[in-house]
Amino acid sequence: MNVAFFASPQFRSDVRNDNIPTPVNPEKIILVPAHENCLIWGNFYEEQIQYAVSVLSELFPDLVYSLEEAGDTAMYWLYIPPYPNKELANREINKLRNLGIVSFRVKDDNQWENAISLGMFYDQNDALKQLREVEKKGITVAKIDNRTVLLKKIVIRESTQIIKDSMRKLAEQFEDTHLHSDQCER
Repeated sequence: MNVAFFASPQFRSDVRNDNIPTPVNPEKIILVPAHENCLIWGNFYEEQIQYAVSVLSELFPDLVYSLEEAGDTAMYWLYIPPYPNKELANREINKLRNLGIVSFRVKDDNQWENAISLGMFYDQNDALKQLREVEKKGITVAKIDNRTVLLKKIVIRESTQIIKDSMRKLAEQFEDTHLHSDQCER
């Protein structure tokens, strides 16, 4: 009798079992491709990516994108060795600005903090040429360091034609970067 008592609820039609999956409407299932078209803009070294992200945020405040690693490369860094403090580095940057030399203070909290970056170059001859230009303007403490640099790229997954056209114009303003369309995983 006990067996019939425990088995009876499972055979009654008015008792609902929550463990049974509800039927799915297969006509409402939409399969999406594993890949989608996207815009890829790269390859940026650290100073470039910071500036590019700043410009993108200003021009396209609602644009959704991701930053992805694009591999390592050897580059030549033209720099002025670190100053003892931020104030001295900023004074030197103002002096360089008055000479028409674009530069910025390294803010990383490491051995390069308060160094002044004068540029990154893929080609050693370009770095040497820029070093000579800087030296002609009286800056004799600049040095070149060969570095392995992590490159990054900006991936825009859902772009309109307006964004594509605007991005092409923007990419032309960033030296040594390329914008192209490709397939990306979802």
